[in-house]
This record gives sequence, structure tokens and C-alpha cells, in this order.
Amino acid sequence: MLVIDTHHHYVPPALVARYDGGRSGTQVAPPGMTKINSHPGLSDVDERLRTMDAAGVDVAVLSSILSWDASAEECRITNDAFAGLQTSHPGRFAGLAHVPTGMTAESLNEVDRALGDLGLRGLSLPSQPDGHPLDAPELWPLYEKACAWDVPIFVHPAMPPRGYAFIGDYDLSRIVGRELDLILQTTRIIASGLLDRFPTLTFVMSHMGGGIAAITERLRGKQHRFGPHLERSFDEYLGRIHFDLAGFEGGPGALACALTALDPATLLFGTDFPQDFSGVGSVETKGAAGIAAYVRAVADLDLPDGLPAAILGGTAARLLGLDSSGRPRA
Repeated sequence: MLVIDTHHHYVPPALVARYDGGRSGTQVAPPGMTKINSHPGLSDVDERLRTMDAAGVDVAVLSSILSWDASAEECRITNDAFAGLQTSHPGRFAGLAHVPTGMTAESLNEVDRALGDLGLRGLSLPSQPDGHPLDAPELWPLYEKACAWDVPIFVHPAMPPRGYAFIGDYDLSRIVGRELDLILQTTRIIASGLLDRFPTLTFVMSHMGGGIAAITERLRGKQHRFGPHLERSFDEYLGRIHFDLAGFEGGPGALACALTALDPATLLFGTDFPQDFSGVGSVETKGAAGIAAYVRAVADLDLPDGLPAAILGGTAARLLGLDSSGRPRA
């Protein structure tokens, strides 16, 4: 059974050095956010492969915590590094292309280079690219590219999300604000009619959509307040969006909640490694044993035949164009 971790962070050493001079342990936070720490786990390929092997993870889908809303030069460094890992470790890594800030012609050219020349497997965006909501017209040229290349867009929480006045204290921007923003952006994708404008567009929302399952009954009942422009039901739109299972460190309560409202066929396994399960982003160091336990928990879900395997890797492989060995399909 193929296991794909769709939410797995790697930062090229050259990019880390730009922020902290390569000094492990220093903070490299973007403005307005704290506690994004540089640590060896972000860039250590051999250690992550050992962890993946011990945990039973076959493929890691790579994104970089320092490459959202980044310059064209920084995105090129990241995309080149991801392509290098795909080549040097075939079947173990699948890189997501990072898009230079501004959605300029240069940004779109880098998308073509990363997906075409480099062979990266999808796109990675923050939930507020350049401060825009995901339904903003400024992003439509990028969505046209994603549809033309037939690749998914993996949405990571913005760092930090804007527009929330009371989450600056106690690091609540990271802890609560990002989840609120994922719920909001998922709802905006639906409420705006964006999925009608781009019928083949595929989003993968992080962190189970911030926990959106908990309020889907309210959203379903209030769909009429979105306006008369929608062509389908709330549930039809929700079923077109995918969600990864990262962000809750394998919490069984979060997983059970997700399964009350989200179609299992839209769920993708994810860990948020090395920020989660490593002791860097929490008080617990669950490590490879914790990831392995999470894999077993998904494998043992009481779901129709084939769905646990689809969650663990089958659905991600289909979206990313990978074969049963984790390599790009011919």
C-alpha cells in the first residue's frame, strides 16, 4: 500500500542561509509571525528519509515554509532544489512548485518552468497569496495555468493570515488564526462560484480545511445567503475540494470530526513534518513512531474497501500523476 505524505516541509539550505546565515535554532519568522525556527530537520534529507522509512511513508510531497509570497529568485532556488531531490531520490519525493509573489508574467513563467522543465507535480500557495483571498480575480491567470497543466493546488495556511485583529497575542495567529483562515478561504472558493468558472481546478486545503467539518451543517443551511449565482448545492462544491489530514498531529478527534462531513474520497494523508511529530512545533516528540501510528489509524478506519488506501496514497498519486511506486507516470 502506497503511503504519501502530502504535507511535508523541506527548505533548501541556500534559502535558510539567506534568512539566518545558516545558524540553526534562530528564528526566521516573516513579519508579524513568531516562532518559525530554523532547525536541522528542515533541510536534512538523510534524516527525513530515515524517518520516512521508519514510519512507513513512501513519498513526501515537498513545500517550503520560506517560499510563499517569496521573490522569483527565492522560488527558483526552492523549485530547483525540489527537482533535484526528485531526480536524486526517485519515488521518494514529489515537489510542489512555489509561485513568485505578484502574479506577474515572471510569476507565470516560473510556473511553466517548474512544471514543464523541472517536472514538479503541483503548485503550492498560501491561503492569502499577496494578501488576496483565493477567489480574487488577480489569481485567475494562475488558475488557468493550473488547469492547463492539470495539476492540483495545495493550499497552506498564510503566514500570518491578515484581517484578524485579535489574534496577534499569545501566538494565536499560528495556533487559531490560520485555521480560521482555511475555513474562510474554503468557504470563499465555494461561495464565489470559482469552481463554476474553473470546472477542472483542484484545490487541496491543508489541516482538514482548518476543521471546516465542524460547521458544514451551518454552511449548508446558509448557502442561500451566498447569493443566487451558484449552480450547484453546497455539498457538491465541497465534494470537489480535497483536504489533507495534517495540522493536528494525528489527533483522533480531528480525524473523526472530518469524517462526519468530508467525503473520504477527498482526504489525503499528511503530517506537517518536520514541524509536527518532531517536537519542534509542539510539546510532544512523537517522531517516526507517531507517524506510523497515524498511518495505522487511517488504515484501520471503518470505511468501504479501498478508501483507507486511497486516503493514505491512492488519491494523492492520482492527483500528482504518480504510479504505484511513487514515480511520475509515463
